[in-house]
Amino acid sequence: MRKLVGFAVAAAMILLAACDGQPRAEPPARGFQAPTVEQPTVQPPPATALAATSTPSAASVVRQCSNGIAVPDPQQNAGLVQDCAVLLAIRDTLAGTTPLNWSSDRSIFGWWGVRLGGSWLGAPTNRVTRLYLSDLRLTGTIPAEVSELTELRILDLSTNQLTGGIPPEIGGLVQLVELRLAENRLIGFIPPELGLLVNLESPDLRLNRLSGPLPAELDNLTRLEWISLWSNELWGEIPTELGALTNLQWLSLGHNRLTGTIPSSLKSLSKLYGLFLNHNQLSGEIPPWLGTLRLLEELDLEHNNLNGEIPAELQNLSSLRLLSLGRNRLIGRIPSQLGTLTNLEGLYLGRNQLEGGIPPWLGTLSSLTELDLEENKLTGAIPHEIAAISDLEWLSLADNQLTGEIPPALGTLANLTTLDLEGNRLTGKIPGQLSKLSNLEYLDLKANQLTAGIPSELGVLTKLTVLDLGANQLTGEIPRQLGSLARLEYLSLDANQLAGAIPPELGALASLETLDLGDNQLAGSIPPDLGAMASLEWLSLRDNRLTGVIPPALGKLGNLKSLDLRDNYLKGSIPAELGSLVNLEWFGFSGNQLTDDIPPELEELPKLRSFYPGNT
Repeated sequence: MRKLVGFAVAAAMILLAACDGQPRAEPPARGFQAPTVEQPTVQPPPATALAATSTPSAASVVRQCSNGIAVPDPQQNAGLVQDCAVLLAIRDTLAGTTPLNWSSDRSIFGWWGVRLGGSWLGAPTNRVTRLYLSDLRLTGTIPAEVSELTELRILDLSTNQLTGGIPPEIGGLVQLVELRLAENRLIGFIPPELGLLVNLESPDLRLNRLSGPLPAELDNLTRLEWISLWSNELWGEIPTELGALTNLQWLSLGHNRLTGTIPSSLKSLSKLYGLFLNHNQLSGEIPPWLGTLRLLEELDLEHNNLNGEIPAELQNLSSLRLLSLGRNRLIGRIPSQLGTLTNLEGLYLGRNQLEGGIPPWLGTLSSLTELDLEENKLTGAIPHEIAAISDLEWLSLADNQLTGEIPPALGTLANLTTLDLEGNRLTGKIPGQLSKLSNLEYLDLKANQLTAGIPSELGVLTKLTVLDLGANQLTGEIPRQLGSLARLEYLSLDANQLAGAIPPELGALASLETLDLGDNQLAGSIPPDLGAMASLEWLSLRDNRLTGVIPPALGKLGNLKSLDLRDNYLKGSIPAELGSLVNLEWFGFSGNQLTDDIPPELEELPKLRSFYPGNT
């Protein structure tokens, strides 16, 4: 089709020139005017779908575009007639099941996403220079004939449902400056012909299913400033040729399957301010030469197979705002030189094999909002200097070997939303000062050696959605004030030494999805009030000293999937009301003093797969 379109356009222009004196369609009252250079927003298609038309022949679409309606004054605008013919020829292939309003009965100025002219030096005002077709639910493929739009500067097909591959012919769009194909379903290799787009500055191919190696031919794109191939299925090594892209400011290759080491040629990218190689399979050490990229603001090497120590040379990256090295195999101590990175907002070193203590100098990183040191081999106490990071919002020190008490000074971190200290060896009591963290949403102190009672002051943390204090040595009663945590979705107090009754106030937790009070010394009856927790999916009261009967009110927990009442001192029969738990998948009540009668309603529950009856 591609050659036929070009031939037919030329033939039509000759025919038009030769037919002076013959009737022809009247042009619009207004003469041809180039559109303004602004980039207007693409209007979404109307709710009513346009009538589908069969694919026209090349000669046919040229005649349609020469009717004086689609293109004003076609004799004087042969190039625009050609562009019109190309667009009509590819319309249905590109659109798929979502029609476009491109039609010979409508001026090309009213076609969705089609723009003429532009602010580029030398761009003709009477040619199609931009296609903005993002987020129009297009389901077709990218036609090879799009390369016939020889003056195209911007091609935006992002956020659609396009399938198939990127046609090699797209390399013929030599004027192209921006190529946006992100968030589609494109497959296949990246064509080496993209290296012919010598004017290209910003290709965006992220969030597709592209595979294969990165073409070395990309090194021809010397004007490239920005490239994103994030979240595809690319494999192979990072080409050393990318080091020739000396104007590159942003390189995003994350979430692929790239292997090998980080090539030293990338040290030539002195203008780089964003480097994302995360979630690949890269190996070797973190190269010290990264410290020479002085403009770097974001460095993400997370989730690879990198080993060795964190290079001290990273201290030279004075503009760095993001340093993400987590989920690798890094060893050694956290280098003190990182204390010079005072612009850091996010520091992620979690899930490595780092040793030594948590450096007190972290308290000098006053711009830090997120600090992740979880799942390492860090020892010693939590330095109280961390409380000096007043903007801190997210702090995870979980799964290390930390000892000592939780610093009460952490209660001064007024912006903190997440505090995760799970899986350490922390001792002492839970500081009541944590109740001052009015923005806290996530508090996890599970699996430590904390003692004393649960501070009732925690009941004022009304933004909490997760509270996990399980697997400690906590004593005393469950504070009834926890019933005020209206946003709570997860509450675990299991594997402690808590005594007393279950507070009826917990029944007010309408958003709660998980309640685990198992493996304690709780006594008394199960409050019927728990039947009011409409969102509850998982309830465990196992291995306590509960007495009385199973409240029929638990039958109101319509979302419940798991109910564990094992190993208590419950008496009586299983209430028939539990037969209303249509979502129940697991029910355990062994180790009690219940009667052997099982209600038939319970046996008929449609989703019940695991059932543990018996009193022994």
